[in-house]
Amino acid sequence: MAAPAPQRRDAPARRPAPASRRAPLEVVDPRRDRARARRGGRSARLLTCSLVVGSLLAVAGAQAYLTQGQVRLTRLQQSLQTQLAQERQLEIQVANLQNPTHIVSQAQNDGMVAPQQVGDLPQVSVSGSPASPASQPAVGTSGPGPSSTTPVVSPAPATSTPATSTPATSIPATSIPVTSTPAPKR
Repeated sequence: MAAPAPQRRDAPARRPAPASRRAPLEVVDPRRDRARARRGGRSARLLTCSLVVGSLLAVAGAQAYLTQGQVRLTRLQQSLQTQLAQERQLEIQVANLQNPTHIVSQAQNDGMVAPQQVGDLPQVSVSGSPASPASQPAVGTSGPGPSSTTPVVSPAPATSTPATSTPATSIPATSIPVTSTPAPKR
């Protein structure tokens, strides 16, 4: 005997879901989902690495700039120290050359002799008016020889000039003869 065939039951009719309530579902491929996640992570890592490398380059550039400035400053300080030392040596050299003892010894080496008598020269105005003879002391002479004609005169008192004339400038008179005899060679 034959068994009766099972009867098929028809599935109830499906009602379409309203579109406003749910989005249509689709099957997700796990490989495609992982690739999307990787792409987003790669761009974030690339951006982060770029920022880190850029900031390191900026720091290195700033450090190089500062180092260059320090090297220049050191060179300028060394140059300043050298020039200050040179200035000190030149000041000492000028002081030694201006020393009266050095001047006298150099003059004697050049053949000049020291005078026997030293006197002050009177002041004479540019306008040419000499000082009054009553105010000048007598001219003294001393001993035999060429120095006996050398007058010794003290400075004359200053004379006032009228305000309407040009101011007179005083210059030393050169009426005292200067004799020079060569010094004996040693």
